[in-house]
Amino acid sequence: MSAPGAQAAQRWTRIAEVGSAKALRVGGWLAHRLGRRFMLALLWLPALYFYLRSADARRGSRQYLRRLDAAQGPPPTGPARGPSACAVLRHLHAFAVNIYDRILLWSGELDLARVSHDGSGHIFELAQRGQSALLLGAHLGNVDMLWSISREYDLAVNVVVFYRNAARINGFFESLAPGARLRAIEIDPGSVDAAFKIKACLDRGEFVVMLADRVPPGATLRTAQVEFLGAPARFPLSPFLAAAVLGCPVYFAGCLRTGERAYRTLMRPLGPAGRVPRSEREKAAHELLLRYVAELERCCREQPLQWFNFYEFWPELRA
Repeated sequence: MSAPGAQAAQRWTRIAEVGSAKALRVGGWLAHRLGRRFMLALLWLPALYFYLRSADARRGSRQYLRRLDAAQGPPPTGPARGPSACAVLRHLHAFAVNIYDRILLWSGELDLARVSHDGSGHIFELAQRGQSALLLGAHLGNVDMLWSISREYDLAVNVVVFYRNAARINGFFESLAPGARLRAIEIDPGSVDAAFKIKACLDRGEFVVMLADRVPPGATLRTAQVEFLGAPARFPLSPFLAAAVLGCPVYFAGCLRTGERAYRTLMRPLGPAGRVPRSEREKAAHELLLRYVAELERCCREQPLQWFNFYEFWPELRA
């Protein structure tokens, strides 16, 4: 990622995290007292606010929607048109709805019975056998839904985070769901301690979730350039190298909103268990990355407004 792209990603990460924290403090009150239809209409206000105040978010959304349109082929007639302001605003509104549903989820107001499972049986079978897996997610749909399902099915899940608040997140999980087997693992870019924590979790037969579609701000992780939605883009290579070293099963994990209060979890195998010889790890990591990106593309085509990376993901392609 170029320097401007990295700076934009860091700004958007700060905005999203601060916005999420504020929403979790005050949104619960609104979620309990106002009807959903009213709330969905009200959520156009923060979407409009970010549209007017955040040039990074506007450019990032427009660039992504343009890439998605181009990857799906030219229009039947006439020249291709760029995404409209309304399309960008709908994208930001989808993110606001995502935040709102996170509030409902953690407050127990979102009905998990309306979650359908597509491939989750793989994970349930592993859990029954006491085996672990590495689940590679993305800033796609409602990732929190995956974590909440872990509580329903009593799965031990560890979420890798890239900021210095793992203790606060663990406390937040415990306050919302006492006894839940859900923990955050903090990664310090300058330390190898997290690698040992991840291995210890996997050795205990637990699951580890990592988001693999964004280079964390300030991190000095290895990256690789691959084709994504018809243009070269950079992804972190470290999660895929870790999979090659650890030798556990690897899955693409996601949860897409499919309708009103309805979600569908996705679990797609990317690679089987088995340690990879040191000389072949680089090649194996790139192959895992390509499979991951193919699954991410498939999800973006299915639900185009549910990928939430609001900065210029393709720095060489100006929006």
